[in-house]
Amino acid sequence: MKDAEKTITQIFWARVSQNQKKPLFIYHKDGDFPPFTHKGKLRKMSWNEVGKRVKNVGMGLMALGAQKGDRISIMANTSPEWVIADLGLLSIGGETGSIYPNNLSSQAQYIINDLESRFAFLEGKERRDGLLNLKANSPQLQKIITIGCEAGDDPLCISFEELMALGASNHEKFCQAFDDAVAQAKLSDIASYIYTSGTTGVPKGAVHNHASITYTACTGAAWMPIESGYVDLSFLPMAHIFEQFAGPFLDIYRGDVITAFAREIDTVAQDFTFVKPHYTRCPPRLLEKVYSKVWSKTDVLADLSSQGFKEALDIAERIRVGGALEGNDILDNDSKNLEFYEENHFQHLKELVFGGNLEFFVAGGAPLSEEINAFFWKLGLPVYELYGMTETGGATTNLPGAVKLGTVGRNWSGDAWPTGGGHTDLSPEGEIIMKGPNVMLRYHNKPEATKEALRDGWMHSGDIAELDEAGYFRITDRIKDIIITAGGKNVAPVGIEGLMKEDPLISQVVVYGDRKKYLTALISLDEEEVVERAKELGIKGTYEKLARHPLMRKEVDQIIKQKNENLARYETIKSYVLLDRDLTIEDGDLTPTMKVKRKEVFKKYGQLMEELYPKD
Repeated sequence: MKDAEKTITQIFWARVSQNQKKPLFIYHKDGDFPPFTHKGKLRKMSWNEVGKRVKNVGMGLMALGAQKGDRISIMANTSPEWVIADLGLLSIGGETGSIYPNNLSSQAQYIINDLESRFAFLEGKERRDGLLNLKANSPQLQKIITIGCEAGDDPLCISFEELMALGASNHEKFCQAFDDAVAQAKLSDIASYIYTSGTTGVPKGAVHNHASITYTACTGAAWMPIESGYVDLSFLPMAHIFEQFAGPFLDIYRGDVITAFAREIDTVAQDFTFVKPHYTRCPPRLLEKVYSKVWSKTDVLADLSSQGFKEALDIAERIRVGGALEGNDILDNDSKNLEFYEENHFQHLKELVFGGNLEFFVAGGAPLSEEINAFFWKLGLPVYELYGMTETGGATTNLPGAVKLGTVGRNWSGDAWPTGGGHTDLSPEGEIIMKGPNVMLRYHNKPEATKEALRDGWMHSGDIAELDEAGYFRITDRIKDIIITAGGKNVAPVGIEGLMKEDPLISQVVVYGDRKKYLTALISLDEEEVVERAKELGIKGTYEKLARHPLMRKEVDQIIKQKNENLARYETIKSYVLLDRDLTIEDGDLTPTMKVKRKEVFKKYGQLMEELYPKD
């Protein structure tokens, strides 16, 4: 049987047999300093060690009464334990329900109850206690498995370590049944319930089978420029399909790379320099932050010649972005100079920020400014921008040798898939539609939503795009986000917001103006850049005070004036509300993948936005 015909668990166990003592995971334990080290060395976990833990988790669940088809929830940070728990329950025919680690206890309970989960993995005392306080409303829940903390006194709880010990003590009883479950698994079996991040309301559970996972891993491994021995840095939430299917599972499918886990998403900047990865997945927000930091002239460029750096970028643009892609002549002198600048400027920057080994990014989840994307290409750090959804996984991508900046690439080729790959197209209305093994089976417990989204086998995305003659998709906006002005003009806010965020001072922009005579915006500022600009302006104070300072507002005025020059008149920002705080995940403004929750933001700040318009 070919790998593409196997479930991810069958592939995993084949790789364990092949690789045995070779390292699979690099991870961190609390108390280590520096991070990721133990007696001066990276902590590593071999394929055999991971396999032992996976089997013990699976047999432990069987000892607790778990059966094939049981839906089991996981709410934890991205870590080896998350992947081990997932592989353990999938190995015995269980089905994973993913919960974002920063969800409220009530949100977690909603998903647990929606799935009728009898078992749930929860990381940390706070999450454990939060669900215990609500346990009366989840009578079907039989056991909470705690990760990273003691089980406590409640009999409902058992620790991750105790679960593995339970599995080990029942090895003789359940070993054969475990192996049989792995062998008998089929691609058509349900594997995962990936819940939407809730930008438009109550999250919906997209039901994916094993074929969806293996297809994503198989096709992703086929096009990504990964070499044997590479290290992958995993830090996005595993509850998101991007990280779950195209992260550790893709690495497992390849079988010849190592997955390193960041301590948490807030430490990624440090983790890059310690782990020194070769590739990673990231949201555009990470790239925007790095770009902002570079051009803010903070410590990143302290040892670099600003003029030399700009000259290097000019040459890199001709060779790596413009000339190479457009077929223009490349001067020999340019090539020689680029080698010099690569060694004396670019490599220094890449070591300072990313550890020095990084070869490429895969970016998705939100639009990325073409200018920012081009900046990383100039550095020699390709950003392969792709498009996908919770409901579909990856659907289009820019490929090595087939890149067009400003687009999300072409149809994700499924040539490596035995029954043919997925297909992405545009509806007559310009909406992206998709079909194939990557597309979900349905929304769990939501037949009406399923009927609306899946029509004649095509998944309707809600995203509007343009398709050029070469087959590249350019996302213009979401159907529900399109602003129709009082003059009848259709405005796509995402492009305007991305343009404004190209300036390092701007953190978040939310364009407003549906049925209005002109557009306005809600703007938050980058804290680090505010501090730097304040020094240049000779003003002092807290971030909140500086963000409200008249001189800072003048800075924003200039940015908007400059960016408006690149927009049609009806697309320009006429006025704005300047916040003294940034939009955050914790405050409910952003999804766990850093997308703006427009509905929630407008509910919170709508009155302020309305005050920007004169009363009739």
